[in-house]
Amino acid sequence: MIKTISLASVLLFSSLATAGLSGPYSKVMSNSTMTGDLYATKDAALQVGRDMIMDVNNMSSVELSHNVSWKSNDQVDINSFELLNSQVQLEEIITSQGAIAYQPVISVSYEYRARERD
Repeated sequence: MIKTISLASVLLFSSLATAGLSGPYSKVMSNSTMTGDLYATKDAALQVGRDMIMDVNNMSSVELSHNVSWKSNDQVDINSFELLNSQVQLEEIITSQGAIAYQPVISVSYEYRARERD
């Protein structure tokens, strides 16, 4: 009798936990940017930008989900993140001392599966 009640309560709670998660997932495409530190030369900033791109390209789905932004209200499958495109560009910045510094900026396009919460 106790085993039957225990089994029934486990089934009840597991069905309640998944009841709010029903519904179809949809693919969401998004973009995000990541910035690096300031560097005195273009070559140094470009090399760091290349390294950042290589790091992003080698990330797993879960790692990518932790490093890009997505709607926090959605039910997101963090194992579905897929990198579509990544590129680096350099921004010229004038420092408070009047010197020109260069900053790598990584643009990342990605997609993932998500559904709206009830």
